[in-house]
Amino acid sequence: MTISLTRRTTLSLAGLLIVGSLALSACGSADEDGSSADAGSPAPVTSIDGQQVSLPAAGKPTAVFFFSVGCGECVGGVRSLGEAAASAEDNGTDAQFLAVDMDPREPKETIEGFMEYVEAEHVPAAIDEGAVLSQRFDVAALSTLIIVDADGKVTFRATDPAADTIVAELEKAGA
Repeated sequence: MTISLTRRTTLSLAGLLIVGSLALSACGSADEDGSSADAGSPAPVTSIDGQQVSLPAAGKPTAVFFFSVGCGECVGGVRSLGEAAASAEDNGTDAQFLAVDMDPREPKETIEGFMEYVEAEHVPAAIDEGAVLSQRFDVAALSTLIIVDADGKVTFRATDPAADTIVAELEKAGA
């Protein structure tokens, strides 16, 4: 009986630790360390509207924001991504933008509604099927933005940066 109780307690504690670590990483914290992760060779990503987006993009950097429709903190990050995309277009900054939904269960229509709600419907959005992009770029938390240069190197990583920060970091990455 003591062994059974101990095993049950150990399993319960292990379960709580796993759930706790997932909850803590759900919306991330700021990490502007300029990570040097390499994305490897270009791979096409298909957006929810069928557009092909290549990561890394030929000759230009890309701002990639990882989100989920159910993440409240992600609203501001996707909105900033949309503002940065509009600003870059207005200023002639040669960069690419992509919003990546980390929850493969969220339907295309829900994502489209979310992008419209945050006024970022002009930014391509993709679903991270099989966690391919989040694993490739070592993204473990929602609300993470990375800048990938034309060579596939991650030059900037942060949680919910402002639009002007995104544009400035794209310019540093060669835009």
